[in-house]
Formats: sequence, structure tokens, C-alpha cells
Amino acid sequence: MSVSIAWFRRDLRLTDNPALAAAAGADEILPVFCFEAGLTGGRHRSANRNAYLLASLRELADGLRSAGAPLNFRHGDPATEIPRLASECGAAEVHVNRDHTAHARSRDGRVAAALEKAGAALVGHEGIACADPNAIRTTDDRPFRVFTPYFRAWLDAPRRDPAPRPRRLVAPGGISVGRPPSKADLGIDISAERVAAAAGPGERKGRKLLRRAIERAGAYAEIRDLPGLDETTRLSPPLHFGTISALELERALARTRSNGAKALRRQLAWRDFWLNVIGQRPANRNEEFDPRFRGMSWRDDAESLEAWKRGETGVPWIDAGMRQLLAEGWMHNRLRMATASYLTKNLLIDWRAGEAHFMHHLLDGDESQNNGNWQWAASVGADPQPWFRVFNPVRQQSRFDPDGIYARRWVAEIRELPDEHLAAPWRAPAAVQEAAGCVIGRDYPEPLVDLGESRREAISRFRDQAD
Repeated sequence: MSVSIAWFRRDLRLTDNPALAAAAGADEILPVFCFEAGLTGGRHRSANRNAYLLASLRELADGLRSAGAPLNFRHGDPATEIPRLASECGAAEVHVNRDHTAHARSRDGRVAAALEKAGAALVGHEGIACADPNAIRTTDDRPFRVFTPYFRAWLDAPRRDPAPRPRRLVAPGGISVGRPPSKADLGIDISAERVAAAAGPGERKGRKLLRRAIERAGAYAEIRDLPGLDETTRLSPPLHFGTISALELERALARTRSNGAKALRRQLAWRDFWLNVIGQRPANRNEEFDPRFRGMSWRDDAESLEAWKRGETGVPWIDAGMRQLLAEGWMHNRLRMATASYLTKNLLIDWRAGEAHFMHHLLDGDESQNNGNWQWAASVGADPQPWFRVFNPVRQQSRFDPDGIYARRWVAEIRELPDEHLAAPWRAPAAVQEAAGCVIGRDYPEPLVDLGESRREAISRFRDQAD
């Protein structure tokens, strides 16, 4: 009888899972998830993501068990654990959905070599991206460096057919299923559990968000920049963990002609673009994509960095975003851009410090997306924001949160201020500050830097570095 292994990684679902569907074609299937050391001790470890992961795995295990095959758990180096499991169950193939980060490619290369020695094969499928990032290249067969031409090629790139959801599975006998790590082992505390639970881990809740996003896609273009409405899709964590299929979402959006659906589909293309960028240039993990800005002189200011992390910069738009991150493990995209610009352009602090902080807290923390977007905001990456463009947080708040719904939600100190002083409370007359209980320097911090002066310094410094 033929036996195949379905090795789950960032694809924790039964619906449209190419690796699972292919493995289910064997007479017997052994599903497995391997807990790698990086989940608890790696540079991007996150209690929030581990809590989301553990809850999603529990639901996945229930679904697989109901179909007839329990989810097996292993701990350690996959290059050791997966070949050992293949030998134990007699599997000839291990099916995976390919990931494209440097870590994933290195890991899979080692696993493939070890399996080959054991007489088995690692079989990859495209179950994470909408279209195979490696297959989208320029006319002279080079990887794209700019998003717009990539997007045009992405729209025309072939797509796989949706994978059928297995209904009945048969598991080989005599294999120890194993157990997932404890919450303590994964660093999960009550706060992380709360953050993960509120976001809705697992395929069932992920699919509910997916259906909601498709139904409301028509309004996406109008609401996406208004954080006070809190009406964006919230699909980034399910997409990161693969509790939903990016391709399923993209196919549904492609059938819709609204501008909102087109705008949301474009965001999925950005997701694939960053997978393509880091896949082609793994060094992006540690250094700038643009060679002109390698060796940039960033400011060493631990006190300001910590104030930024806590949401105590004295700028409500920035503080609101940073406090939402701490409370929810998520941040509205408009605020992600603004807080990143503030750190790198106003405080002139290294983008890597911001990238690490986001990765520590974000439920959707993904190396390719987070790295690409931080380098974009810092004007040092692929197809970046121009270095002379510096987000003005006062104007941003006045434009995208004119009634202060979002700012007041997260920055309690400013709630009683009149709307006209909400975005820049330090400019409010002393009597207004006193009446609102928001005296600058007493009830709410003074701004860390002058926005105009710091902008001019950033432009000067980036200009000198670029020349």
C-alpha cells in the first residue's frame, strides 16, 4: 500500500490545500506538523503568533481526525524528524506547499537531501502564493524589482486549479501521534491567548472573514484608509498561517468588477511580490535592497525607540497605531506606514529595530511582507517610497481620521480635546489643554522631535547617502 506524508507549515487548512490533496491520493496518509526551534528561540519568535498557531493547529487536528487521519506532532529539526517519520510509516513522498523565504528554502533543501538518502522524495506544491513567484520574471528572465510591471505579469501568470478538500482519509497504524508543546514552552501567556482568540484563529473563523471580505469587497477602496471605521478585511493573520487560501480569495475577487475588489486583489499581488523579492534576494533579511543605503548612519537613541514602542511619542497618530499593535497584535495598514516613516524619517532610527518590534507582536508577522514593507517605508528597499517623502502624522490624522474616532480609541489622554487640536495637542492653547485634562508634559508627552526639523534632517541625510 502506498503511504504519503502531508507536512503542514503555513497552510493550516483542509480547503484548497494542494499538498494535502496530493498526499490524500495515496492509500494511506500521515499528516504532520513539526515544531522547529525557531518558534520559541528564533529571532522572530512571537508569543502572539504561537498562540494563534496553537489554536489553529487544534482545529486542524480536529478536522483531520474527523476525516480519519490524526495530525501528528514532531519536535526538532525537520531534516531529522521528517525523514525519520517517513521511514517509520514507509512513506515514499512528503508533500508540502512551498514557502519562499530563505529559511524555508534552506530547510526544505536539507529535508529533501535527507529524504533522498532514505529513499523518499519531497514534493512541492504552490499553495501559499496566488501564482508561483519564481515563474514571474521579466522578458530577459530576471526577477522583477518594481511592483507595477510585476503586477501586470502577475495578472497574466497561470494559476493552479483549486485543490479538492479530502473527505475521507486513512492513516497508517503503529505511529506515535505525539503532542504539541505546552503554552509555557511556546511562551504563550494570558495576553497572547487573548490577542490570538480575538483575531479568530483556525480555518472556520478564517473562512468567515474570507466570505465577509468578498461580500464587502466593493467598498474596500473607500474604507481601506479609514482606521476609525475598522472595516478592513483583517485577513492578514489567516493568510499568514494559511487557514484560508490566498488563491481562493483572489479567484473570487477576479470575478468581481468593482474597484474595491480590484484594489484588494492588488494587495494580494503585493503579498506575492514580497515573496518574490526575498526569495530572489535572501540578504534582504539583514541589509538594504538598495546598495546606496547600506551603511546608512542611523541614530542610536534607545530612549526614543522605547517611547515609540510604547506609543508615547507625543504624536497621537503614531501613538494610536503603536498602542493598537500592543493590544491587538495587529495594526491598520495606514498606521503601519505612518509609524514606520516616523521611526525611520523623523527619529532616524534603523528600520531593522522597527521590523523586529513588529515581528515580535504581529499576528501576521511574515518575514517577506514585514521586511519588504519596512524597507519600502524606510526608502531603502525594492520599489520604495521615495526617500524625500516623509509622512506627516498630523496631516495623516486630519485626513484619515478627521473626527478622531481612531485616535481617541487608542490614546485616552487626548479624548477630551476639541477636534481641531486632536492631531497636534502640543499646539493647543494652555487653557484648552487644561480644560481637556491633557496638559502636554504632564498628562501626555511632549513630542520627541519637531516634525518639520526632523523631516528636513532626514531628507538631507538621505540625499547625502544617495549621492
